[in-house]
Amino acid sequence: MDFDFHTHRLDIPPGTGIVSLPQDIVRNPKVWTTYPSAQQLHPQGLYAAGIHPWWTFDEDFDFEEYKASLSQLWDLPQIVQIGECGFDRLRGASLELQWAVFSAQVAESERRQLPMTLHVVRAFDLILQARKTLRPQQVWTIHGFRGKPALAQQLLKAGFDLSFGQHYNERAFALTPPDHRHLETDALP
Repeated sequence: MDFDFHTHRLDIPPGTGIVSLPQDIVRNPKVWTTYPSAQQLHPQGLYAAGIHPWWTFDEDFDFEEYKASLSQLWDLPQIVQIGECGFDRLRGASLELQWAVFSAQVAESERRQLPMTLHVVRAFDLILQARKTLRPQQVWTIHGFRGKPALAQQLLKAGFDLSFGQHYNERAFALTPPDHRHLETDALP
């Protein structure tokens, strides 16, 4: 893989992939400059920042705090995507709160003209509804896509890109046009 579309590894060489920033950095942008291993957050690195749906279930989740922090991060030139964000029916706050958090990030994506990387677990109906309702102009990419060909076709027809990791449906991968297909490790540190 020449380019890792979605990873959580902070130590990848700059320009070889897009790192989804961890929760501690997203919650507190000052961590960006004081992170234990400063070489990990490279000035020429490519990063994504957003509110993961799992974080909405945290006991101390404060939407306003996250929005203020993200506003600072999204101003940095190294931030090239908003995400990982989306919907998760298995883990996260209520779908109503997940919708509010997601919608706010979509508004910022459109305002800042940044594409989005999406985490979707058992909620493809919601992400399709969101696309239809919110009518984004920016690219939305489903990361870690493992679905069947019929779902891949439905998402591609709706305007999504798909990113494939280590495990995927080969037929869904094959039918995804190369200009809408990405490769990722989704590797954790």
